[in-house]
Amino acid sequence: MAATFIHTCYRVLDPARSEDFYVNKLGMKKVGEMDLGSATNHFFALEEDPASPMLELTHNHDQTEPYDKGNGYAHVAFTVDDLEATVGDLKDQGVTVTLEPKTLTAEGNDYRIAFIEDPDGYKIELVQRGTMKVGEMYQ
Repeated sequence: MAATFIHTCYRVLDPARSEDFYVNKLGMKKVGEMDLGSATNHFFALEEDPASPMLELTHNHDQTEPYDKGNGYAHVAFTVDDLEATVGDLKDQGVTVTLEPKTLTAEGNDYRIAFIEDPDGYKIELVQRGTMKVGEMYQ
């Protein structure tokens, strides 16, 4: 099977608040929007490239209570150039940091990570670029 990963979808309560977080705090670009009547899908990417994986934020118009994320969801991850500076900047902007930058060791390699939350409580791992040796994407 020849497949391409195209997006991850989160359900959000306040699309404007989420757009502010992903665009102004994480540096993504809003690349599209799709009105489905009872819901609107908002699409974000790190690059304005149709082949770039996207984050789809779905706003179900009648949803008023926070979503139950269950016990199967863990996180998505982004690489950053300077973990400490990024976390400091995000804290200054009021972003919730759930794990301060720390070094972990796995299979003889040290890597630097931190965790933050988006406005709906979805966990996001930040990885210091070049420290996690799992494929080209982390380089």
